[in-house]
Amino acid sequence: MFKAVIFDYNGVLINDLPVHEEAYLMAAKEVSLPITREIIRRHISTTAQQKRELYFGDISDQTWKRIFHLKTDYYFKLITKRDLVFPEVEDVLLSLKKRYLLGLISNTSRLHFEKVFPDHLACLFQTTIFGDEVVHPKPSLEPLIKIMGRLNVSTDQCCCVGDSISDVEMAKRAGIKIFAVTTGDNSKEDLVQAGPDWILDRLSELKDRLMPPDPASG
Repeated sequence: MFKAVIFDYNGVLINDLPVHEEAYLMAAKEVSLPITREIIRRHISTTAQQKRELYFGDISDQTWKRIFHLKTDYYFKLITKRDLVFPEVEDVLLSLKKRYLLGLISNTSRLHFEKVFPDHLACLFQTTIFGDEVVHPKPSLEPLIKIMGRLNVSTDQCCCVGDSISDVEMAKRAGIKIFAVTTGDNSKEDLVQAGPDWILDRLSELKDRLMPPDPASG
């Protein structure tokens, strides 16, 4: 029986992956470095330092610092007055909170989370860990192990919810059941091939799986 549900953020709770892609394209154009949307999308779930090499190859620290600052500025400009939270997120989190401990791990920064995700939903998580708060972000097991410790649960007492192949591979290495939701940048076919325990087309299906109706209420 699960006691906790551990969520990924981008592509699961918030539909901002296209915004990250656009911000990287704009930053790359400003510094005159070639990059395509396809390359950005392919590696969007990696850490910032991994993106540096995968997106731009051997560039100087100074150039990368400028790109990253430009990208961050463009991201926050692009999200102005946009509601990026998936419509079903509030209902799902409020429902699951009644029965489970909720955790969140993400390779995004805490700053991005706090500026974008609504406070009344953020407070539903018992604990959160972001990419700038660990030595080895996802798909390393470090943040997952840390959050399990904070929630005081074992591998058989929790499940993960992610949108990427790397989320599935991370959970499988840890021996944790995982729901893969197809609202991110990985196709359903690719997620199925990665071998999650369950595939969800929408996050609302998670509520149906983890909060089945009480037979007595019928």
